[in-house]
Amino acid sequence: MSPWIQRAGAVYARLARAFPGDFRAVCGDGLEQLGEDVVPLVWREDGTVGLVRLFADLACRLPTEYISTWLHVIEEAAMNADLFEGTWKSNQQAQWDPKYTPEQACLRFEVTDDGYLLVAYGIKDGQAVAERPTKIAADGRRRPLVDLNGRPIPGVPPGAMATGSRPDRWTLEGRVEVDGKTLGAGTYRVSEDGKTLTVTSEGVGQKGPFKVVATFDRVVPDPYAAR
Repeated sequence: MSPWIQRAGAVYARLARAFPGDFRAVCGDGLEQLGEDVVPLVWREDGTVGLVRLFADLACRLPTEYISTWLHVIEEAAMNADLFEGTWKSNQQAQWDPKYTPEQACLRFEVTDDGYLLVAYGIKDGQAVAERPTKIAADGRRRPLVDLNGRPIPGVPPGAMATGSRPDRWTLEGRVEVDGKTLGAGTYRVSEDGKTLTVTSEGVGQKGPFKVVATFDRVVPDPYAAR
C-alpha cells in the first residue's frame, strides 16, 4: 500500500474521531476501522473520484450528526422544563362569562417550592386590572385560603380552604371550599405541544355565579423571564 493511501486512511480515521460522543458510543471504533479498510479498496476501484466521494460523504455526515445531537439536547431540555411556567395570553377561542368578559387577559405561572404562584391580569372596560396573586400548592393538601402574607382575604368567607393537585404532567387543578361547599374550582391543562393552555373555571364571584372556558397561547419569548 502506498504511503499516500495510508495517510488518506489516517485522515479518515481522525475525521471519524471528530464525531459526537453519542454517535461514537453507538458506532464504537467501527467508523475509524472503516477508513483503514475502505480507503484502499475505494482507491483501487474508483481512484481519486472514489476517494473524493468517500471524504465528501463523511464531511457532510459530520455536521449532520452534531446538529442532531444539539436538537436532542434542546428537546430534552424542553421536556424537563416546567410546562406551566411562563406567561400566557388569551386568544379568540376563549368563552368568557358575559359578566366577566375582559378585552384582554393574561396569566403568569411562577414555580414555587410546593406548586405555583398564579398571577392574572389584563384589560377590563378599558382599564388595566390585576387579580390578587394566588398560590396553588399542587400536593393535594387542604390549606386555609389566605393572602401571600398569611392574612385573611377581604370578601372570602372565614374557614375557606384551598386545595391544589397535579393529576398528570399536563394538568393542574385548584379548588376552594367552605363548610363543605365549593366556592370555586379551576382546571388548567397544557396541550401536548406545550403551546396552548386551556382553563376551565367556575364558582361564585362578586357578580354572582360564573363559568369560563378560556384558551391561552404561550408568550414567547416570556417578557418576564430573566435575560
